[in-house]
Amino acid sequence: MLRRSNSHGLDRFMAGTRYVGCLEGVVVPPRELVARALDTITRSGPHTRLGVHPDPRALRWTWSADSSPTVYELPADVAARGSRGVLEYINQRTAPRGPVDVYLSDRHMAFDVDHGLGDAHLYVDCIATVFDVIQGNGSSWLTELDTPNPVLRALFHTFVASPRRIRSAVTEARHRPSTHSTSPATESGSHSPAVEVIHVDQTVEREVDAWRAADSPSTSRAVTWLAIVHTALRTAGVPLSDTARLIVDGRRYLRPDDRVNGNFISGLRVHVPAGRDVRAIDADVRADLEAGLPLLALTAAAASSVTAALRPAREKSVPSHATFQLGFSDLGRLVPFEKLPWSTDRPPSLHAGLQPWDPSDISAFSSTVGRERAVTLSYHDTVHDPRLLREAAEAIRTDPIRLLAGT
Repeated sequence: MLRRSNSHGLDRFMAGTRYVGCLEGVVVPPRELVARALDTITRSGPHTRLGVHPDPRALRWTWSADSSPTVYELPADVAARGSRGVLEYINQRTAPRGPVDVYLSDRHMAFDVDHGLGDAHLYVDCIATVFDVIQGNGSSWLTELDTPNPVLRALFHTFVASPRRIRSAVTEARHRPSTHSTSPATESGSHSPAVEVIHVDQTVEREVDAWRAADSPSTSRAVTWLAIVHTALRTAGVPLSDTARLIVDGRRYLRPDDRVNGNFISGLRVHVPAGRDVRAIDADVRADLEAGLPLLALTAAAASSVTAALRPAREKSVPSHATFQLGFSDLGRLVPFEKLPWSTDRPPSLHAGLQPWDPSDISAFSSTVGRERAVTLSYHDTVHDPRLLREAAEAIRTDPIRLLAGT
């Protein structure tokens, strides 16, 4: 069965870029059961996004009930290298990539996703539903359709219902750093994706929470870890811009019963120069969130129907004086994953390789399962010295309190 499905501006804007989510430490069900569950999800309809074929230039995308993701077996030597080995193996494959490809080992479940289909919430929902289907549990995610016109609903709920936010948005936008970026791009075809995966154990995570409780109790965990990662990279010698990009989930601007399976995220500019106190950073972020600036950015992207013309022109080389931008995404505590069957011989983790918006940028992804935090740094080793990334990763893993003291 082949059907047409309307695409939205933000999905077309993201189509063609990739992200890879890799769950490690989970007890993976038999392959045939995973494949059968993926087929059930796909046949439930295009709202699940599986079976949809993204095209950045098409207003209507095709969906086929028979196009469930292909399941691949990870080679044993790749699985033995952990999440880093899995992410690098997938990103370096030269074979054509489907809209969603699934890779399994006895302890890994990795999804390679065309970003046009949805943001990281799609990966989380798909994994949770795979286990629900296998265990015979009901799943409302399979039956509940997407909310129509979610951007318009979010705008109405945020601004029409609260006009003062319009004035706040204008005020906050005027006081934020310029969107101009000096980050150059590498020459087309010279990209070489690489990752650093970081496991922050429960002891270190509790130390950071204790620091927040004592020194900055109102500061969010996302901003705290953005400051830690940004400071670690700068301390290691990576010439980062003073403005980072915090990825914000736009679903916060919808009503609780609204649902979006596609992309509903935007980037919030955050001023993080060396030495700036994390409390001041958090205050700016809170003001921008309250004013609805991420929703305005999301709306602008969603209104763009021809994305090729909007993407920046690529320079031919990276000058030695270039500065680079950090994009930071934090999924927070992954409650749906806490019920999954976990192995007892390794901590649970979700690492995700996020394709940087520009090859000169660095993308960071952070999440927690229980009290175990995973941080993934994605970059191109044709631009950045891997030794500097490894040095930053070690500082994040072992001494985040020292990094917070430097903000």
